[in-house]
Amino acid sequence: MKKTAWEKIAKASADPARVQNFLKSATVPRERSWLADCTADSARVLAALVSGSKFSCELLQSSPDLLCQIDFERLRFPRRADGLRREAQNCLKPSLESRDYSAALTDLRRLKQREILRIAARDLGHLSNVVEITQELSDLADVCLNAVLQTVSKQLSEKFGCPYHHDVQGRWQPTPFCVVGLGKLGGQELNYSSDVDLLFLYEDEGEVFKEPPQRGKPQRPVLSNHQFFCKVAEAFSAEVARSTADGFLFRVDARLRPEGEAGPLARSLDSCENYYAQWGQTWERMMLIKARVVAGDRSLASEFVEMIQPFRFPGSISPEILREIAATKDRTEREVVRAGELERNVKLGRGGIREIEFIVQSLQVLHAGRAPFLQIPQTLSCLQKLAQYDLLPFGEASQLDLAYRFLRDVEHRLQMEDNRQTHTIPQDNASLLRLARLMNFKTLPQFQSALHEHMANVRRIYESLFRVELAEDSKSPLPESEGAKNEWKSLLASRFFREPDKAYQLFKEFAEGPGYLHVSPRTSDLARQLISKFLALCPAQSQSPTVEQRPVLSDPDRVLARLDSFVSAYGSRATLFEVWNNNPKYFELVLLLFDRSEFLALAAIHAPDLIDGLVAGGRLQRRKTAAEILKELRFGLGDTDQFDWLRRYHETELMRLGLRDISGQVDIEQTPAELSAFADACLQYALETVLRRNRIKSAPLAIIGLGKLGGGEIAYGSDLDLFFAADSREKHLPALQKAAAEVMDLLSHRTDRGIVFRTDARLRPDGEKGLLVPPLDTCDSYYRSRAQLWEIQALTRARFVAGKPSIGEKFQTLALELTNFSRPGPRRRFGNWKAEIHHMRMRIEKERTPPGK
Repeated sequence: MKKTAWEKIAKASADPARVQNFLKSATVPRERSWLADCTADSARVLAALVSGSKFSCELLQSSPDLLCQIDFERLRFPRRADGLRREAQNCLKPSLESRDYSAALTDLRRLKQREILRIAARDLGHLSNVVEITQELSDLADVCLNAVLQTVSKQLSEKFGCPYHHDVQGRWQPTPFCVVGLGKLGGQELNYSSDVDLLFLYEDEGEVFKEPPQRGKPQRPVLSNHQFFCKVAEAFSAEVARSTADGFLFRVDARLRPEGEAGPLARSLDSCENYYAQWGQTWERMMLIKARVVAGDRSLASEFVEMIQPFRFPGSISPEILREIAATKDRTEREVVRAGELERNVKLGRGGIREIEFIVQSLQVLHAGRAPFLQIPQTLSCLQKLAQYDLLPFGEASQLDLAYRFLRDVEHRLQMEDNRQTHTIPQDNASLLRLARLMNFKTLPQFQSALHEHMANVRRIYESLFRVELAEDSKSPLPESEGAKNEWKSLLASRFFREPDKAYQLFKEFAEGPGYLHVSPRTSDLARQLISKFLALCPAQSQSPTVEQRPVLSDPDRVLARLDSFVSAYGSRATLFEVWNNNPKYFELVLLLFDRSEFLALAAIHAPDLIDGLVAGGRLQRRKTAAEILKELRFGLGDTDQFDWLRRYHETELMRLGLRDISGQVDIEQTPAELSAFADACLQYALETVLRRNRIKSAPLAIIGLGKLGGGEIAYGSDLDLFFAADSREKHLPALQKAAAEVMDLLSHRTDRGIVFRTDARLRPDGEKGLLVPPLDTCDSYYRSRAQLWEIQALTRARFVAGKPSIGEKFQTLALELTNFSRPGPRRRFGNWKAEIHHMRMRIEKERTPPGK
């Protein structure tokens, strides 16, 4: 191009003086040739690059060949990650094959310099948008980080050997390693001068060997896997951040790893899982939303992402997290942002980028566990989904989208100037005017007006979501200081705790841990919120417990003791407290369970995850018929230990029924009906199991329920009064006696898991002396000639529950005939039967009631 054309383009740029000085400094023939031959469009892009970035200008002056390496005619199109990856591999391959690792890393830094110039030219030349630019910057980082990891891993493997771990079959397997990107790198939204937030992960603990380990060929390990991978992470971080004559790749920040700077640099998958289950905090949930593999083994990274999925996107979580996030942002404004910069910091200030990210990530944590379409790491894409599914008003989502794009463009132009991590708008007019022109504004007031409007919109939307006042009941009732101990005990005494000293200690351990276990501040805070909910269920002394106004918890001391045992048995108190705070009704139900039923409380402590499955699965709302329960029981047909299967199912189903009862989802008539249906199904399943074991194809007997079972009115802990009956023509009565005894044993035999139901067959003809399974003709003869009135009375509740229906129907017909005292036969035989029943009732009262009761 002619000199006059260049002067015109330079004058139209954001910094004419800088562009003119750059043109004057061009001394290399290839450089001057390029400047003379370039098109007007290429010249405008170059002028925009030089005027917008002093760093780029100086880089081109110190390395003129870079100018000729950039294809300005193709800058309208983003570069594909695959092509960049192939170029990097081809560039590094000769050096890696010759083990010239220093040369390989030098080539990589030069590649990065050239690509940064290309991307900056696209950006400052307004040939792209913020989404494409941040994607390209992230792709470039992925390529560089992956190349460094290959180089470092190869070096250390040559020096120490390769890491191995045992698989589930006990065989040695190579241990994979990966680097997980977090923050803007993880979300593929990287800045020009961003740190790269990284987490280093290996699959399992094991050993490093010089030669592949083999069975029967013992080798001495060189290092443990943990030691080796920490060395990999250290060498990797140092090489990525190393500053040389060719610049550096990226600043590495590994402080977002579990335990921060105090934690090991690399962790196993299990170690990470344990940490997030026990210690994970709200900010870590939000940070992990953007987690993705950037280097190393992709399968391992996928396993990590799947493992953290319930943590970062919980099924339900308390809106209390909004307070925590607001507090974090307030602390940042106080401690990180310099005085006087709150309105000028486009990232951390009021109405800045961080507030947009907090809005989006908070709504993701609150809703994405139930709405998978929100489980995306990119801010702008997620904003669209939030609006699409009415989780954020469309107008607000649109304002946040425009503000994010605008503020990221401003941030990029601030950082490109000196390749420095800055987010603050300058104050001097010359710099401000230059920034306005780089943002394509003709005047400074236009830029300032747009900036103010975008940041004001963000701040307004942020405050509408996060500025909620602390409710009184959210404040911790637990005294923080030892001096408040007496005040705390007085509070417990006023809440009807019989032993305030013991209760105080249990509450203290509930919030702070038992002493041998360190509890995170987040878990302690959750515990204090639960203590408030616990005390709200206790009566106050100002109340007079009456029938109309009785305390919700009848025995707070016992409930607290059971709660302590349950938390200890559950193990992961952080997870448990999180679940309870997210679902206060669940916590209340647990407390009521411990108050209402000692039996179910002990069952819950014995199997602490039992309640979780029932509540989380929504199974408490469903009423089951005997047929539905029997269908579920039959899922255990293949179990080799039917005693254990029946008791495991019984434990779960009885807990479900008990929780339905305690939570008020059933009335006084429905509870015994559901318990009776459960008993019917267990009897039918037990009979089927015994018949199958004895290779009997069809049921040769019927099981009749008497007493509360026959009336469909059994209670918790009721015996099952059973009557076995066989056909009058049955030829294998001895085998039936054995089968019936096995049915009763299957239900009543006590194992480590207890029993299913106690069974009682003493109401049969001749009681314990008679056949366990009498034929129908024997029953007919006995009841018509020898049975006493109470035995006939017992038949009023006779009901077929299991076995062969035809036998059951015949027995019920017989029972109906025998108990119809309006007919001559029964009436003549028992005479004044009403008086006899009354006499029997009085005798029972006299003989079975303790004195004074």
